[in-house]
Amino acid sequence: MSRYCHVLQPMDDGTPMPRRLLITVSEDAAFLHGMRFIIHFFSPATDLKLDLVLMPPTSSAGISANPLLLEKAVALAEKMFFEKGFETSALQIEEGLQQCPTINELAGLAEQGHYDAVVLGRRGAARLEEYLVERYQEAVFDENLDFPFWVCREPDLTRDNVLLCVDGSKQGLCAADHVGFMCQNEGRHSICVAYLADPLQRDPRDEKLIIENAVRMLEVNEIPAKRISTKVLAEKDYVQGILREADQGRYAVVAVGRAGTGRGMMYERQFGSVSLRLARTLTKASLWICGYPCKL
Repeated sequence: MSRYCHVLQPMDDGTPMPRRLLITVSEDAAFLHGMRFIIHFFSPATDLKLDLVLMPPTSSAGISANPLLLEKAVALAEKMFFEKGFETSALQIEEGLQQCPTINELAGLAEQGHYDAVVLGRRGAARLEEYLVERYQEAVFDENLDFPFWVCREPDLTRDNVLLCVDGSKQGLCAADHVGFMCQNEGRHSICVAYLADPLQRDPRDEKLIIENAVRMLEVNEIPAKRISTKVLAEKDYVQGILREADQGRYAVVAVGRAGTGRGMMYERQFGSVSLRLARTLTKASLWICGYPCKL
């Protein structure tokens, strides 16, 4: 089963839990941004389980894809992973390769397979935005997409490290837990815990507590202190603050909770306030959006 947020206690049974990722693949070899990000950011490991699923093109008349092109795309992705030392598995059904042309179908597959995250490349990011804009209903979204998904739009493969944005909500802690779990054995990446504060409503004691809780969640996941830094960013426009910090720090990942109920950047319990803006505008860094409701 997938691993969600747990109480702030280390897991000490000695058995590493597998990190399971569902990676979308399109037939256009010039992109495959999600796959390229994974190869750059992660090191091959026995606990890293990578499954590939096709996200074919669609038209108003329905699915329109050349089966041979799709098969070649999967074969290319598998070859690129293999050459870098990663083991992958292309999902199969009786008719052949598994295809998920819509976000709804992808969500169902992710839930069924208990993946820790779904990795969206260029096409997946576009489908997600279409889903949110055209069909968004908070109750339905919460029920169907309560898992982390990563938006990999034109990642800069010269970048490292993670910018973890927290706000005092459970979703922020879920983001910290997710980052800690996924990055536990990725020692070359540091993690900066950033609290974005309203410059007109600062509370240093609150900020300190929120940051300490996020750091503790990372430590529960055995992230050593030397890999963790913290900062407070006082920004009126939270999204612009995140974009600026991500660019200046050259972060490979920006991680946020999907929604929040804290007193910071995710105050409004609505996906579109911050996360959707980031999903639309963030480039060069991959966006990790952690699911709601949180399993804390």
